[in-house]
Amino acid sequence: MSCEQCARSATYRFATPAGESHARCLRHAVLYPAVFRHAVRVALIVGAMLFAINQLDVVLRGDLTPLVAAKIALTFAVPFCVSTYSALQINRLSGAA
Repeated sequence: MSCEQCARSATYRFATPAGESHARCLRHAVLYPAVFRHAVRVALIVGAMLFAINQLDVVLRGDLTPLVAAKIALTFAVPFCVSTYSALQINRLSGAA
């Protein structure tokens, strides 16, 4: 089975509510609209809570440094990656490497 976007070997398949199936390679699976939208929502919600817990006091004190800014970016990136990874594992084709 090949990716519908680039003809590479597909390792993921996504089913739509209408019963359609979309085969994707890793690159296009990460950018699959339903996966991407959900990961962004999770990152915004979880990232905002983690930011408030871990860095909000530093930012409010005015102690924002490049290191703190990098930590804030990672605070949002980690839930995005975890959500994407989870969605990809659920939609992985059996026997795919």
